[in-house]
Amino acid sequence: MPGLSGDFATMPVKDVVHYLGNRRVSGKLRIQRAGVFKELTLSDGSVISASSNQPREYLGQFLINMGHLTEDQLSRAFDAQRETDLLLGKILVMKGIVPEATVQSTLSLKFREMLLDAFEWSDGEFQFEMMEASIAAEGLDIRVDLLDIHHEGEFRETAWQAIRQAFPTGKARLTVDERRLPEPRQPGSMDERIVQLIKDGLTIDEMALALHASDFYLYQRLYALYRREAVRVREDSSPLAASGAEEEAPPQIIGSESSVEEVVQAARMFLEGLNFRDAEVLARRAHEMSPSAETAELLKLAETGLVEALRLVLMDPPQVPALLVPQNQLKTMQLSAPERYLLSRIDGKRDVAAIIRVSPLHELDALKYFQSFLDSGFVKLTPR
Repeated sequence: MPGLSGDFATMPVKDVVHYLGNRRVSGKLRIQRAGVFKELTLSDGSVISASSNQPREYLGQFLINMGHLTEDQLSRAFDAQRETDLLLGKILVMKGIVPEATVQSTLSLKFREMLLDAFEWSDGEFQFEMMEASIAAEGLDIRVDLLDIHHEGEFRETAWQAIRQAFPTGKARLTVDERRLPEPRQPGSMDERIVQLIKDGLTIDEMALALHASDFYLYQRLYALYRREAVRVREDSSPLAASGAEEEAPPQIIGSESSVEEVVQAARMFLEGLNFRDAEVLARRAHEMSPSAETAELLKLAETGLVEALRLVLMDPPQVPALLVPQNQLKTMQLSAPERYLLSRIDGKRDVAAIIRVSPLHELDALKYFQSFLDSGFVKLTPR
């Protein structure tokens, strides 16, 4: 089998994993969908290394979620990484922040979650290339069998059906009956953190970001508490009436009836004029209307330009954000989960770059949110 490629409408991710696992192959498996890219290195039917462009699937995010690392520790580890060019796991072990055994088990979890997340994909593409694979993740010997991942995927398919009946949407807010919580509850434990976030009025989506959690592990724990009748969806769990930062509207020169060619032409015009903000909006619309190599390249150019432009405004020189809106007023505003997460991280000490670097959000998305905070008068920036 020299190679294999296709789309998930024909061969779902779980079938690809089962096929490659049964044949105990070695090589590179690349999967992608709507700007999400994942690459896994396989050796004899097991995952030995994996990377993703999804921040929530980075090693540091898993370590924070599991309570092995704080955001401040991760930020300092990133500083050391820039100086040494070593892999994050190696730095954490060398500095004695996280034991090697913990890094190994967390990487194993990361490999599983990266693939299992893709089991939910109904569209996308995959490519497998046969080759000898000997590069292990973070220089550690870790192997996760593809067939084990496939079995876990079958279990989760059934589990998700039950979970979605209890929690139909991530925008729901919850109530908690502490008398029905399992005992003892250790300070700093997942249950303790979940209970506090429920009391703070966060939605499930907001809790996932605050906990740096993968969706399944958070929902699985919430469902376990639901089965004990300790957690329920709030009856008044509707969006709040007040408004927060608004979504960016497309430039007025493009109407709803515009063709892909017209949208692409307008995006290129804005790019040439160094108006990366409008160029990115239009390039994204063109790619959503009719995905192609041309629209993908155009979107990449616009995103790259916008990231650099926003970095100059928000990060160069380093800028420390401060809230101009009282915390109690923020709680009444209709903010998205990422907006609420980023605003909660503003402490008057960390600069914008430090907050974004350890967040579970894409850099461009986080930068756009910070720009919207400035435009809306939510925050001010002071050079460090």
